[in-house]
Amino acid sequence: MVTKSRFTYLSRDGIHKCQAYKWQNDNVPVKGILQIIHGMQEHMERYDEFASFMCDNGFIVVGNDHLGHGLTVLSEELGYFAKDNADVIVVRDVHRLKKMTEGEYPGLPYFILGHSMGSFIARKYLTMYGKGIRGAIICGTGTKPAIVTGFGKILSSISGIFSKGHNKSGLINRLSFGGYNKKIANPTGKNDWVVRNDDVLKKYNEDSLCGFPFTSNGFKTLFSILHYVDNPKNLVSIPKSLPIFVIAGMCDPVGNYGKGPKKVYDTYKHIGISDVSLKLYPDMRHEILNDIDRNIVYEDVLKWINSRI
Repeated sequence: MVTKSRFTYLSRDGIHKCQAYKWQNDNVPVKGILQIIHGMQEHMERYDEFASFMCDNGFIVVGNDHLGHGLTVLSEELGYFAKDNADVIVVRDVHRLKKMTEGEYPGLPYFILGHSMGSFIARKYLTMYGKGIRGAIICGTGTKPAIVTGFGKILSSISGIFSKGHNKSGLINRLSFGGYNKKIANPTGKNDWVVRNDDVLKKYNEDSLCGFPFTSNGFKTLFSILHYVDNPKNLVSIPKSLPIFVIAGMCDPVGNYGKGPKKVYDTYKHIGISDVSLKLYPDMRHEILNDIDRNIVYEDVLKWINSRI
């Protein structure tokens, strides 16, 4: 039986306590650890089903709610990360949980999986701490031209001048997500691009900790991370022997319908990563771990990790 425990640890911002989770099945021999890095405008508890699957197959699963997300937020801070260096702090928060988990379970192979914004964080994590993990799954990722992310950083900085980054910019939100439903026939709501699974979509729409407006600070952090990881010059520190698995839905607008993940894959190949794989899933939208056919993705992730332990 899989059990889930909750705990907190101090964020690298020195102020907040990150809400963290651990899933484990004490009846199954443990062969590795998987740390999940969740996406934008969501939280870790949405990964219960996938985490339980991995636990039943011999893994301990951990993850934390980022600053500005889930139960890590204080008062009205949804979508706000940190005053300074937020793009580094969120990565260091992931690493702090990793070091804590390693200390509790020394010697076990350690993998990370980042979804959506979490994939951007994971991609930056690889440039900072890639030597300490066995492999990484980059899920639901995308790319943007440097001129776009650079402009996004400037626009979000200007937008947040008078509110110290706490304001919620409808303009930036529309520019970022306004066209995501354009290829969906007869959408039932603004979030149909997220997933085909009606039950998951309903829960997402009804969850106050999902789909909330991002602050200017949140967008600045997002654009800063993406601007960094989309520059191949910043990727040279990634160990060339580190296994990387890029996965995404072919109907995911975040990845420009397969083009973004393919570009990430090609970039890793170009800089000399020796073990990098790509799989794109037809008909699946953004959240392939919650899709109708998610069991296919689960099995692919498990098979990939098992072959690299």
